[in-house]
Amino acid sequence: MKRMLEPAKTVLLNLLVLASFCLTAMLWTNQPKFQFIQPAQYTESKPVQEKQLEQLVTPESVVFHYGEERHTKAVSTDAPYSMIVREMPKWIFLDFTPFMISNEKWGEIAREKMGLEVRFRSTIPLSIIGRLVTFRDEYDNRMKGIDRLWLYYEKDEDIVYALFLSTEEGRMMRSRTSISPKDLRDSYLAAGSPMPEQIMKIVRPDRNYSALEGAAPFWSIYYLPKNQGRMQQFRYSYVPVSNERLMEAYFIDQSLVRQIMERDKTVIFTDGSRSIQLRSDQKAITFTDPAYQVRAQELSDQEKVQGAVTFINKHLGWLDDFHFEKIKKSYNDKDLITFRQYLGAYPFVSLNGSTLIDTIQITSEAGQVSTMSRSLVDLDRYISNKEWTVMSGPELYQMIRDKKLADTERITNAYLAYQTDVVDDYVDLMPIWVVELANQPTIYIPANTNQGGGKVNGLE
Repeated sequence: MKRMLEPAKTVLLNLLVLASFCLTAMLWTNQPKFQFIQPAQYTESKPVQEKQLEQLVTPESVVFHYGEERHTKAVSTDAPYSMIVREMPKWIFLDFTPFMISNEKWGEIAREKMGLEVRFRSTIPLSIIGRLVTFRDEYDNRMKGIDRLWLYYEKDEDIVYALFLSTEEGRMMRSRTSISPKDLRDSYLAAGSPMPEQIMKIVRPDRNYSALEGAAPFWSIYYLPKNQGRMQQFRYSYVPVSNERLMEAYFIDQSLVRQIMERDKTVIFTDGSRSIQLRSDQKAITFTDPAYQVRAQELSDQEKVQGAVTFINKHLGWLDDFHFEKIKKSYNDKDLITFRQYLGAYPFVSLNGSTLIDTIQITSEAGQVSTMSRSLVDLDRYISNKEWTVMSGPELYQMIRDKKLADTERITNAYLAYQTDVVDDYVDLMPIWVVELANQPTIYIPANTNQGGGKVNGLE
């Protein structure tokens, strides 16, 4: 028995060695095919349009001053406005100095001197203004932004000066300009002369300044049309953004995305990190991406706004005509950046909790977008329109007094806009006057002259 066991072991060992050689040969001759996996990236959507920062930062209006209390105004649909915007990159500003003037000097500049006022809807960071015009010297870094750029001609010195004004900060600085008095008079002011006449309204400061303090830092001013105007009421069809486009725009790997239905019928799409909250009744989304600080150094306001523009360009794009409105700090020190939708020269305003198609709002941390709220309504074509005769400034004031809507002495600004009303198949755009008041709710008034007792809305 023992003699048979030893040869059996030898045979088994030989078989095992042979099997080992066979398996090794198979491994060498049948190598698996490895495939290189690309790192995951956002899939860029196909935006309706992409925009550069300079296209999104535009003046709200241009006001022309002729002396003798004559003023006219041009907006983005007017040829004189377009001419001024084309000229702005040629303007050079130098010798910046902090500036304060008396009420008498203010009255002289505003009412009697030839000038040109470029007005923005809200405060624009100076670093962004520096991309629209040319700064030859350093400016006062304590001043962060401006809402007005006022050129005026100083006859005794034969110089066109510029005032950089910030209502929010209560600061002003003055500079010399490269603009010749001849260009100001014969080109700019000549172009603006046929534009609608305006009434200058001065906003009084919240308190009186003593003789030792001097006058108020600067005048806050707004303008009302002297005569009636024309606006169109529109009804537009729209194209809703599909869920497929949303998935392509905001998620790296769509196979990881799952859908959650909340009790209030809000739909949430998430891949475990990023999420989209879809409110179908408002036809809008809120995108959330947990932020992490990727930069230690402080970013400029220009870099923060540029980051928001780049993000929107790559994620669904600009469905309609938007413009930069403002950047401000939130209560928790995050950056809130707002872009507002326009039709022609007029901004959109959504009221009373209706579908918010008027703005794109971004929250960013250290330059990285953490949340974004935006509409999914893409205006397509207008179905119908109706021309309205719009109330003049004096008619607006008289109506506010007659209906006891507000104390007109408390008005800080008034401008025309479109109120949006989104229904199942179309969007109505109704012309309204937006009337802002000091320490009171803003009121919204239908703009047509014969609206006689129409509904007036008030919001905080």
